[in-house]
Amino acid sequence: MQLYVKSILSLVLGLIVLSSSVPFIPQKAYGDGFTQENVQANIGNRVITLFIKVSPPIITSDNSGDKYIQFRFFDANTNTTINNVSFFINATKGDKILMHDLFYTHSGYLTIKLQPGGTVGQWTVYGDHDPVLGGWMSQTDEITVLGPILTEGGLYHFHMEILALDYANTLVDQSNPPKFDSYLSVGDVSTQNITYQNNSYNTTLISYYDKTSDFNFDESKKQFSWKMPFNWDVNRFQDRPIFIHEELRVPKSLTAFSDTPTYAASAEGYGLTGRRIIVDPYTIGDYMIVHLFLNKPDLVNMAKTVPSGTDNIEFKVAPEKPNVQSSASLLTDFGGWHIKLGWNPTNLSANSQNNLNISFYDSFTEQQVSGDVNYDIQILDKDQGVMWSKNDAVAQNGAGTQTVTLPSNGIYSIVIKVKSITTNGIPDTTRIGMGRGNIVIPSTVTENDSLTQSTDQSSQTQTPTQAQNQTQTQTGQGIVIPQWVRNNAKWWSQSSIDDKTFASGIQYLIKQGIIQLPPTASGQPSTGVTIPSWVKTNAGFWADGQIDDKTFASGIQYMIKVGIITV
Repeated sequence: MQLYVKSILSLVLGLIVLSSSVPFIPQKAYGDGFTQENVQANIGNRVITLFIKVSPPIITSDNSGDKYIQFRFFDANTNTTINNVSFFINATKGDKILMHDLFYTHSGYLTIKLQPGGTVGQWTVYGDHDPVLGGWMSQTDEITVLGPILTEGGLYHFHMEILALDYANTLVDQSNPPKFDSYLSVGDVSTQNITYQNNSYNTTLISYYDKTSDFNFDESKKQFSWKMPFNWDVNRFQDRPIFIHEELRVPKSLTAFSDTPTYAASAEGYGLTGRRIIVDPYTIGDYMIVHLFLNKPDLVNMAKTVPSGTDNIEFKVAPEKPNVQSSASLLTDFGGWHIKLGWNPTNLSANSQNNLNISFYDSFTEQQVSGDVNYDIQILDKDQGVMWSKNDAVAQNGAGTQTVTLPSNGIYSIVIKVKSITTNGIPDTTRIGMGRGNIVIPSTVTENDSLTQSTDQSSQTQTPTQAQNQTQTQTGQGIVIPQWVRNNAKWWSQSSIDDKTFASGIQYLIKQGIIQLPPTASGQPSTGVTIPSWVKTNAGFWADGQIDDKTFASGIQYMIKVGIITV
């Protein structure tokens, strides 16, 4: 085994000797935030595919251990591994060259172990030389490189060009060699001490796309904000996937922020709702974790209105009044899966069965998964007790149906864990992830996946999508009633549900803050009071849009006053 240290100058000279027809022009790298992907190039009828993966799959700037990059060359038409591949790797971060070298794999597989060390422009390779073209190799197809690669947060650009394949001395056409570009990310971890009411709280921000700056906490709004560099030129990612993931961890002891199940978030002025925001109070017991996501369609739509010259994305997160809604889709925390939930019926009622259609999509491309998805699904109560579950379920060709038994009235979590994707009989476990959502009983599930511009967030501010899902009087009476409650009112007015069921459902929604009313004096709890017919009639009129919120709310207030509803 040989130890060899190269500088940029000696490398360039070596490349001139090996082949003068292998061009490379360093460019500023803007990546997609992946930790593994397939990239392709064509030679005649062959689709030469390079699978590249970083291990461990989640790397952050505070990981000081070794990292691994795994390569596999194969023909996508036959899934046959290609042997005897000599290829150049150029690793850059921004406009800095971290490594540019020639490697060789006999088997078509190569693992590079990255050890921290070296400086920009200098790296150390531990391995042997291929006797034919001189590429770095080993008998086990495992090579160690000492250098500043994947050691700090941000985007890394790996540009690969094939020199030879199939046979060690069979050079490809160097006027147009197969080229591959992969962009891998290391989560940038930053910790900040923020102050609220003279108390200090340690928060953590992880950006899985690029380094962040301008971290700030607005005490008056209880709002966190930060910026991340981003090139808004859509031409650079029009033909490739792109994905952004930000993770904010806030101590639960900061109750002014953490004592709510819902948050208002934005990215460069666009409200993040639905699948674009995940709130996780469970994974780290003492912390509330907020995940923010943007995929390619989101970024393309945002770019249409982002002012020229903008070179970053500003994120904002703040608590808002409780407004929990049943989820129509989930996004996994890692792995990059978009899970669409097709509730049937869409009206969720207590102790009923629902045919839940589950479809899995690649959130990077928004294409439905063609393989078979192995997953676990659970419905959990507020204490994370399992109310219903099924393990090792399989969604063939990315879609399937589960018959779910819904529990009694309440707010529950739905959790789906993606365990593997099997394609052509080969299971892939490299993109596991967990998606979390909510089930509100009773409620009607609506899907609104639009991305709309919003105003500044505060604890009293709603994002546009949430505003669309609620009606408010214009008289300053402080009445907030979600639109889907109209369905419940309609069923009650038609005697599809009884008085007790309707009253208990309304009572629960008021206690959870989903329905908001002006202060109303409560009477003594009573089960013997009959609901007047005018209240039921008003409910039907309101459901049909014939009376306003204030008139319907008067009926609810009456039930509170006489003790039918206790809050």
